[in-house]
Amino acid sequence: MQTQVLVNPSYAGRGHRAEDYLRQQIAFYEARLDEMGEKGDCAYEHALSRAYQVLLRERKQQLADL
Repeated sequence: MQTQVLVNPSYAGRGHRAEDYLRQQIAFYEARLDEMGEKGDCAYEHALSRAYQVLLRERKQQLADL
């Protein structure tokens, strides 16, 4: 199953603001993954870690596409 998450529409098409928004999200996901050790200690954290990894890849791709 593939999850589709859209960038906040108020940032879409606004150049550096979209980049800043994506960079903030990337920093958040990286920080959370670092806190959880990228795998997590329990099933919940493990599932959350996988979701964050997917979202992190998507945000990095969106940033590269700008």
